[in-house]
Amino acid sequence: MIAELNILLLEDSEIDADILIMFLKRQKITFSHTRVWTKEQFINALELSSYDIIIADHSLPQFTGMDAFRIMNSKDKTRGMPFILLTGTVPEHILIQYAKEGLGEYILKDNLLRLPSAIDHLLSKKKIELLHKKLETAHREIQDSIACAKRIQNSILPDKGLLKEIASESFILFKPKDKVSGDFYFFRKDDKGCLITVADCTGHGVPGAMMSMVGIEKLNNLFYKTRNPSEILKKLNKSLRTALSAGDSESSEGMDIAVCQIENDSKIVKFSGANRPMWIIRKGQTEVEEIDGTKSAIGYNFSNIENPDYECHEIKLYEGDTFYLFSDGYSDQFGGEKNKKLTTKKFKQQLLSIQDKTMVEQGEYLNEFINNWMGAEEQIDDILVIGIRQE
Repeated sequence: MIAELNILLLEDSEIDADILIMFLKRQKITFSHTRVWTKEQFINALELSSYDIIIADHSLPQFTGMDAFRIMNSKDKTRGMPFILLTGTVPEHILIQYAKEGLGEYILKDNLLRLPSAIDHLLSKKKIELLHKKLETAHREIQDSIACAKRIQNSILPDKGLLKEIASESFILFKPKDKVSGDFYFFRKDDKGCLITVADCTGHGVPGAMMSMVGIEKLNNLFYKTRNPSEILKKLNKSLRTALSAGDSESSEGMDIAVCQIENDSKIVKFSGANRPMWIIRKGQTEVEEIDGTKSAIGYNFSNIENPDYECHEIKLYEGDTFYLFSDGYSDQFGGEKNKKLTTKKFKQQLLSIQDKTMVEQGEYLNEFINNWMGAEEQIDDILVIGIRQE
């Protein structure tokens, strides 16, 4: 109970008011009170002060407890204030009307022993209601902030249409776990060639999205300095470690990333990965050719290897060959009849099974498959898959 209650007492009988006050004091309830008994006094009292609870008789001079209850609920300031009807016998139809309008408690004057528990109940209920409203407000503000972050992230991510300019036979499957994503894609093109990147930042949601925006900004700068995927990863790692460090503290943020560089009119793809592979399915083949990335992530100041060398692979692609870059969200998703991880093995099987489809159809199939696989299960991580077929 509140340390000291401020009670508004609506009672025309001085004797009944004194009895109530004496009873509350005997119950060791600390309180102050204001007593009124007319409609005008009641309205003025509501305007002049704030009360923890209202205790009202039903029958008053030219005024009723029902009138008071309705006046209280008609004002934003006092709507929902704890209200106890403390009265003598009241006709049943009056009590039914009180109940319909949401009266909290009804106590007979000859049963005052119920009053302390009724006060406790109503004050606890009001406290919970106020907490619920605060949580609703906080939730709404958080959702508004996330929606804003989503708009910002979407404005920074490259236009998906650019990938079609780079490779008309391609798809992007991008399914953030939350409204914003820790996975991101990046591609740029100029008269020399193009760069295609898939990255998986630490975490998901807002922290992951913040990392993704840092990554995109730095890749934009690096695009004009070097096209070599190995050099890009090395410079990105150094840049992120510097950006994320604060004095001598160690950062637990970073990213896994795959980078492909394709020169114009060339079927040679240069690939470097930091904990992410590149998968290739040759035309007519029934196995996935896996090009592993270097086992060292980007960022993470606690890493013992300050600036590792990322191996650069040169891969010759022929017409009809298809390659895939992806985060681990697809293969790690739980689902199926036994609610287990999809696994990279099953992911490879799905890719092999759809090689007769166009790349757009492949993207649609993979999206439908993972949705069916999840079923009623929660998506556990961001999902990002890019597929490109050599023409």
